[in-house]
Amino acid sequence: MARHVCTFAVAHTNISAQPFSNAGRTVRILIPNNLAGQALYAKFSNYYSKRPVWIEHATVALADEAGNLLTESIQTLTVGGDTSFAIVPDRDVFSDRIAFEVQPGQTIAVSLYYPVSEKPTSGNFVGTFAVRSTRGDYAAEVKMPKARILSTLSKSVLTWDMTNAVTTLSALIVEQDEALIAAPNVIAAFGDSIMQQDAWVTPFAQRLYKKFPGKAAVCNLGIGGNRLLHDSPASVKGIYGPAGVERFAQDVLSLEGLTHVIFGLGTNDLGLPGKDGTPLDELITVSQYQNAVTEMVRYLNKRGVKAYGALMLPRELNGVYTPMRESLRRTLNDWIQNSGVFDAVLDFVSPVADPPGVGMKKEFALPDGLPPNRAGGLALAQSIDLSLFE
Repeated sequence: MARHVCTFAVAHTNISAQPFSNAGRTVRILIPNNLAGQALYAKFSNYYSKRPVWIEHATVALADEAGNLLTESIQTLTVGGDTSFAIVPDRDVFSDRIAFEVQPGQTIAVSLYYPVSEKPTSGNFVGTFAVRSTRGDYAAEVKMPKARILSTLSKSVLTWDMTNAVTTLSALIVEQDEALIAAPNVIAAFGDSIMQQDAWVTPFAQRLYKKFPGKAAVCNLGIGGNRLLHDSPASVKGIYGPAGVERFAQDVLSLEGLTHVIFGLGTNDLGLPGKDGTPLDELITVSQYQNAVTEMVRYLNKRGVKAYGALMLPRELNGVYTPMRESLRRTLNDWIQNSGVFDAVLDFVSPVADPPGVGMKKEFALPDGLPPNRAGGLALAQSIDLSLFE
């Protein structure tokens, strides 16, 4: 019998406030794959738009290290047998099954050509998986010449390049033969920008894939600015996404083959109230955090899914993030560490904390003092006990 498991997934949010436009362009998403299988499905989503998004041409292929397609592997993706299709609002759309053999260590490329002159409003606004986009239909072309990067936006947030948003693709699913392949672990990283910006998730996945070839897949479900209990404030037009407790079912529980969840929400519940038009009374309390997290973990455990809590990273004090909020972070971390609610705890404090002061060591933090940079992300990734995912 066939088994379906996710090898890639991202969480969608309202990206209408971002300066992205895929009109007349091809976007190529490169997916480091660690699973074996004989077929693929692509999952597209358009939850935050009031009109369809059209894809005129879509392909799946294997790619080399430079992101160039391997010619003999290029195949056309279809939906309902059509090579041109619409991603309708408020729902998921699955491609037709495509016979496509994959092996651990390969890179899968999904190339999407968007013909319509419209600004996308549904997607994941930090497209760390997308190679440069190019004007014109290059979905079936080996190379993408004159590719574009949103350098101004990326340099204001990250120290590395960021490309166009992944505007419609939300998951790539591998079909396996249950009689031939043991079920792999599918790990959801469920959090905010500390996950979404990918500093620690990618090196963690690389370590995991090297140790467990064919036996694990990591899906980054981070949304920048996301909070556990409250939706994105109106001032940022929904870009921070719905509350974690609301998107939990759509983003986490829907993952095919889900076995583990790394839980990393909470820092924006502490730091956002008082900023971006967010009311101060939305500052989370200890009991609110404990009750919400406990309910989600118990639900996961009932489904046989393990939940691992990531301690909230140290952060710098400022006019909003006061010593009182820092004390609250420490209280919540103590509960994560010692309550016994989680199946295991990932210590994301010790590897990067600045012991004499408050916050992360300068060499591990981005300029705003909250998300880790590449060095900080690597320190976090290397601190994770991979035996938790055997």
